[in-house]
Amino acid sequence: MRGLRIILLSVAAAVFFAAPPPVGALRSLPAKAQLVKPLPQAECNEVRRAVEDGLPVGPGFRRMEFEFPPNEFGIKGRICRLLTVGSGAHFEGPQIRTLVDMHAHIRAALTLAGWSETQETRKFTERSVAGRDVFAVYKNNAICVSTILIGMAPGFQPGTDVKGDGQIYLGALYPYEREWWIAIDCFHL
Repeated sequence: MRGLRIILLSVAAAVFFAAPPPVGALRSLPAKAQLVKPLPQAECNEVRRAVEDGLPVGPGFRRMEFEFPPNEFGIKGRICRLLTVGSGAHFEGPQIRTLVDMHAHIRAALTLAGWSETQETRKFTERSVAGRDVFAVYKNNAICVSTILIGMAPGFQPGTDVKGDGQIYLGALYPYEREWWIAIDCFHL
């Protein structure tokens, strides 16, 4: 009996320490395994139109479908992903200068289309100092998780005028030296 207890404890420890850490918004989902499915094409296109109409930016969103990545919560299924990538020259202007501005425009566009924040979707909220912003909204038993990333454009070598304390100050870069990545992942529960 003692040997069985030791084996169970060692297996439990191995599972606990070997499990990948939660990623982004998935950290707030329930531990019970759940199968989700992407929004149907028509609904995903509605979200796409709402965001494209509500954002004063050049690039449009591309609609794709992906499998949920492996995760410790056992969530499986597929998501509808709306994705756009571009430099600050494409995304920034009088109305969008910062990550906070982009967040506000995306949230306003989704809110205008009938999506809203709930107590459950607030668990997805994440803002880091490294140029990452995550939030979620809910409508008709579906969730859309928006992830906004801003960083240095690939290949750009920053000078000493934009560095300080071992960090690169993105606000000190010219718009064409910054890169934006915006994904909106939508799925039905």
